[in-house]
Amino acid sequence: MRELWDRQLISRVAHTYARGVDRRDWELVRSCFAEEAHVEGTTASGPVDAYLADLRPAVERFVTTMHVMANQLIDVDGDRGHSETYAVAFHWAAEPAGTPHPANLTVGVRYHDDLVRRGDRWVITRRVVSGDWRVPGS
Repeated sequence: MRELWDRQLISRVAHTYARGVDRRDWELVRSCFAEEAHVEGTTASGPVDAYLADLRPAVERFVTTMHVMANQLIDVDGDRGHSETYAVAFHWAAEPAGTPHPANLTVGVRYHDDLVRRGDRWVITRRVVSGDWRVPGS
């Protein structure tokens, strides 16, 4: 029963991250990561705080985003876990009238997360983002 509960809590971390990004709630996004977390993203890599400092303006240049979190594979080993989460992220830009090529962007990514249990919650210690595909101007 404990492993099922842990899998649910780990799944919730990826969904909480998506909610935080889409609502521009950067404290919520940060709460998904351990203090010492490291992220290897599609455009930048580094300690989580530096990574999020780069991610925030990249996301906020879009009027809205929507992350659709899909297939998840979760492994739990005691107080450690790993998840792979597929996501499709829609990024919609403000488009001035007459713009021939919209600045919208749709991407398919996978989040590979190493997590640890901290008290009664799970946090990401390492994230690798695999960019599988992108549709500019979608």
